[in-house]
Amino acid sequence: MKSYPQHLKSTQEFGETTSITKKPLLRSSGIFPVIQNQHYSSSIHFLGYWLLKRNIPEVTLVIILRNADGKTLLEKTEIIDVAKAFSINLSSLLSEIDFDTKNNFLGSIETVFHSTKDMVFPYPALVLEYHNEEFNTCVHTLGRIYNDLEDLKENESFKVPESGFDIYVEDDLNSFLSFVNGSSPNNEGIIEYQVTNSNSEKLTGTFNLGYLKPFETRYIEFGKYIQNLSSFLKNNSGSISLVHNFEGFYPRFLVGTTQSSLPSISFTHSYYDCTSCSEKTDFWDRNNDTHYDSSIYIPLFTRNNEYTNLIIYPNFSPCNFSVNLELYSKNGKKIDELPRFLHVDTTESKLHKINFNEITSKYKNSEISCSNIICNFNGDKIPSRIKFGLDVGMHDLKSKLPCNICFNSKIGNPLIENKPGSFHWAPIFPHRNCVITLGNFSTLKNYQRDSEIEMTFFRKEDSSTISKKLTLKANCEERIYSNDFDIKQFIKTEGWVTLKANNPYLQGFYFNFNNSGSVSGDHFF
Repeated sequence: MKSYPQHLKSTQEFGETTSITKKPLLRSSGIFPVIQNQHYSSSIHFLGYWLLKRNIPEVTLVIILRNADGKTLLEKTEIIDVAKAFSINLSSLLSEIDFDTKNNFLGSIETVFHSTKDMVFPYPALVLEYHNEEFNTCVHTLGRIYNDLEDLKENESFKVPESGFDIYVEDDLNSFLSFVNGSSPNNEGIIEYQVTNSNSEKLTGTFNLGYLKPFETRYIEFGKYIQNLSSFLKNNSGSISLVHNFEGFYPRFLVGTTQSSLPSISFTHSYYDCTSCSEKTDFWDRNNDTHYDSSIYIPLFTRNNEYTNLIIYPNFSPCNFSVNLELYSKNGKKIDELPRFLHVDTTESKLHKINFNEITSKYKNSEISCSNIICNFNGDKIPSRIKFGLDVGMHDLKSKLPCNICFNSKIGNPLIENKPGSFHWAPIFPHRNCVITLGNFSTLKNYQRDSEIEMTFFRKEDSSTISKKLTLKANCEERIYSNDFDIKQFIKTEGWVTLKANNPYLQGFYFNFNNSGSVSGDHFF
């Protein structure tokens, strides 16, 4: 794991001073487990954002398809020199190698982008999707093969477990993890686990994966490796922390749950378990009382058969904090404030779930559209990484699986004021009832700043665009729907939207509400 100060330094996220010894990053990559079977297939989607965000006129993309054993089946090169929507479809790649579609496929797609100008981030902004007619599930770039020895040393300076996601094991639902091994073999892959159920009880143990080949893809169902996991979880969701001995690749796992009866998948990515991270660099200095210690906007879907839960996993650096909830209408009216709604003592290692349907049901004719989640930490121990899970789903339909979005709360960092604005982007799947949510919320305690936003929509077919402008006042939310006439007419198959704002506080998510009840989503890039 890279320290948070080092992360800020390398990405210049808040206008940090650039080191004169910083070398440009000319290679950016991601590697994805992919599946094709009789029920669903896999795709990777991206926008030619390098031209828009970095003024890089051209990048070279190398696509490498490997089978489960890590053998290279196909390697091809493309030039990305236009700002439009792109996709890499597993089914198309398999057709190029005359793969018999009657057979199931498990393997990986590695995407490697090269540039002659600094790309800043070593991981590109891509979205992995598994899909069929009745569902889709999405997550941004996760694992990658390190660029060089310096990259490896920086990210493996100290190792922590992976955690921060929901798990289920019952008759119809089975949770899993999947990853692609690095370029070197692992003689004996070992995972130590600690499962936390809904009552915050613990189950620990170890399982062995045996020999891992270079670039081998593994798909592991927890129920097959952990005895009595189903009875321990008691038909409720839980969480798991995974200590591993993997090396040579960035171990951000693809994790999620399959539903046999639909059939379908819902997935997200794992995140650092920071419970053992207690060094000075693991905490943030409270250096400005005009900011909250941390805060984050989340949209709420609580009407009809929709539901929203906020999950607080036992993965924090040692600390104590309270969670305040502010409830807002879309027009910025504060409906209510719930101070000290929840107290978290990390020594208790509890799994917490905030059910927003229960909260909003207490308000008659409620206009509640979103919430600002504020964390107040005791003393000076403010963790630099504050990780939540956002579950949005639909009851009483064929799908039983919500999305499980992995995201961080915003640290109250005054340096963000150095940024003149913000630039975000998100995919649009027009036939999935896509909803883009925008929130103008800040860590500033007395926030009153408007946000002038220009939205530009891109499509896959060509480089044409359409634009819309809006003004979003402080603590207001706006939702953009893919079935909006203009958007639907323009984006025929798939597309993207960019959001350029004149202040640095714009936040947002995207969601896909499938008719089956399957919900997918993620935070903005």
